[in-house]
Amino acid sequence: MAKRQTRRSISVKGITYQRLKDYCDANGRSVSGYLEDIIAEKLDAAGVPVPTVLKARPQRKVEDEPEEIVSQHFTF
Repeated sequence: MAKRQTRRSISVKGITYQRLKDYCDANGRSVSGYLEDIIAEKLDAAGVPVPTVLKARPQRKVEDEPEEIVSQHFTF
């Protein structure tokens, strides 16, 4: 793994993720690749410029409380 994580995350409903995963599996695509393509198309169509510099995440102070680990459970 890289020393610095550059990915960000988004949340979707469990049913949305399952539909997306099923679609991508059936079409030989990765979920992240598929979503990146869709998002890039929408942003391009809206005329949103591509940044030349990525903004860094704010650094946590050492004395800050450790981040809480949050997990999500789906019950079917």
